[in-house]
Amino acid sequence: MTVRRLAPVLLAAAALLLPAAAQAKAGPTCPAKAGTLFHDSYGRAWHAKGSLYSCTTVYGHKRVVRLGPWRSGAKLAWTATHAAWSVPLIRAGKVVGDRLYAGSTEDGRRWLVGTRALGAAEARVQRVFAWDATAAWVTTAGAVVFALQDPQDAPTAIGTLPSAPTARSHLTVVGTWATPSATELGRTIKIDSVNEDGDECGGAADYRLTLAPDATAPATRVGVSWPGGWSRPFCG
Repeated sequence: MTVRRLAPVLLAAAALLLPAAAQAKAGPTCPAKAGTLFHDSYGRAWHAKGSLYSCTTVYGHKRVVRLGPWRSGAKLAWTATHAAWSVPLIRAGKVVGDRLYAGSTEDGRRWLVGTRALGAAEARVQRVFAWDATAAWVTTAGAVVFALQDPQDAPTAIGTLPSAPTARSHLTVVGTWATPSATELGRTIKIDSVNEDGDECGGAADYRLTLAPDATAPATRVGVSWPGGWSRPFCG
């Protein structure tokens, strides 16, 4: 029987299945912090003195970690188990691009560390996404990049893309679109997974990022499917 850990979007629903006695028992919490960037029922992220911090209570355990660097203009996507964020790169007093980071909110281990936004080139980031063992971002010029923690095969296209997707370590550029705007393009992005297999400590799935680049045909979605693995810290 296939056993899959709860994806971030299902964690809250799982709480409804707990026995009443378990729900009544007070669990760990993440207290308010100055500099809070995001918070929900599973924890929060905040910045202090040039660093990004995270507290999560996922799986009933409180974990507080320093995730990495932070500065003004950075962008964050936080979930109960993973976080992805961009940090502006400044040279000679000028922002020349954003560097990307991603890692576990449970043990603080990072799998993207100062990665250029386009892999081979610098770019400014409009929006960042985090979902399960993946990250993604849209640049201000309309490039969409998909990243996997543990790629296990080559990415393949869903629909017709500007060019065939190619893996560059953890990254693949899904494509670049001049229209709609980067903001509107980001609003159409969806990340999910299919063909999931594993147990409560790890496994694999086909991760998918899709988007609707044609505002006149919002039902027509294109993107990338990319097989990848995942593992849960403090398991076993």
